[in-house]
Amino acid sequence: MLKSVSITTAIFAALSLSPVYADGILKSKPAGEKKLQISSIFTNDFLGDGDDRWRTGSLDISATFGGGDLRELPNNAWERYQLRFRGEIISPSNITTPVATDRQYAGVLGLGLFTHFQKSSYDIYYGGELVFVGENTGIGALQRNFHEELDILPPSAAVLNNQIANAVYPTVHGGISKSFRSEKRLIRPFAEVQAGVESFARIGADVVFGGALIDDFLLRDSVSGQLVSHSKADHSKGFGFLMGADAAYVVDSNYLPNSGVLAFESFRPRARAGIVYQQEKFGLFYGVSWLGKEFEAQNDSQVVGSLNINVSF
Repeated sequence: MLKSVSITTAIFAALSLSPVYADGILKSKPAGEKKLQISSIFTNDFLGDGDDRWRTGSLDISATFGGGDLRELPNNAWERYQLRFRGEIISPSNITTPVATDRQYAGVLGLGLFTHFQKSSYDIYYGGELVFVGENTGIGALQRNFHEELDILPPSAAVLNNQIANAVYPTVHGGISKSFRSEKRLIRPFAEVQAGVESFARIGADVVFGGALIDDFLLRDSVSGQLVSHSKADHSKGFGFLMGADAAYVVDSNYLPNSGVLAFESFRPRARAGIVYQQEKFGLFYGVSWLGKEFEAQNDSQVVGSLNINVSF
């Protein structure tokens, strides 16, 4: 089982141990001064169902700045900025001898800028990113070279020579949510839309119980849908338990052709659960997400795991 784990996975995991909560940044500078906050979340199917297929691995890294105290949302757009970099590996279920009805390999890199703000008790975000796909991202070659160095079965030439075409997709997306909070509970329905590399509308909700996350500034992982504690409230300590689900109506996908057996599924559901432990200078999150089928010939759903480790310095 361990030999099926990509070294790229190990690299992503190392990057996910990011220094997120910088005490000097959040506590010593006066309110209103622009500050910087960084967080990341690593998602991989080895942390879920143990297979190496489809939405097999991703890493989201976000930095936010501006808009006063980063633990609270400003009231106006483009006062709080989120700069996000993400990488993803999408693969067929067999990376050596794929069947003709399976999806193509795709390396994905995205660089985006978004704003977050609050209006009439609703949390709103919107923005855009450039999404690079195909062989030119170098992700397929990176995975193959590291596998060969460690004598792990690499993606075959048949897989890497059949990647989706090189392209750059300008993509816009945004969302709205409303938080219903009590001392130990958060209920957070949300809706979001996206147009670009994939175009869809999505609705869903998350519920959090416990002493952590309730009042944090939260971001959402693009693949799993898991909530990430990006900026922790001072009193956010102890354990937190998360549950959530959503469904998207997909109208276009440049990861999949809309024809034949690889036609994308218009209805794309997700469900997730996780546990987080937070203290003043340390936080650990692990969650699992069930991802419904994304194309007609996909013979099964999949389960991925997500990891986020936060260390103050």
